[in-house]
Amino acid sequence: MAEKKLRYHCTACGTPNDLDLEIPIAPELKQFEINCSNCQDLTHVLMTRCPKCQNSTQYLHSDLDFTQEILTLSGTYVDLIKGIKSSLSEYVKEFKVPVPKRWTVQLTCSCGEEYPAYIPLPSAED
Repeated sequence: MAEKKLRYHCTACGTPNDLDLEIPIAPELKQFEINCSNCQDLTHVLMTRCPKCQNSTQYLHSDLDFTQEILTLSGTYVDLIKGIKSSLSEYVKEFKVPVPKRWTVQLTCSCGEEYPAYIPLPSAED
């Protein structure tokens, strides 16, 4: 990962914040928590860089801890499936429900490269 200097303007008060971040190359996404130097507003930003040019940065930002929200929801889904499977075990020999292995977003770089970035999700085998 290469360090990248970025200027982020707070979505609450507009204050510019200069950042030095280690941004991974896609398909890896990394979440950063950015606290505004002026109002202390917390913003979660998922970031990745283009695998072809490794220069262009793509990001998604939210007031929620997006990674934790995705992992919590998918974990609950997996637990629900495990519970159903367990309760049906004496009636059904095989019970399979497809579970996504990752949350994926398709991105397009200014260099023209199209690529996925993703967050791994819990599996029913865990």
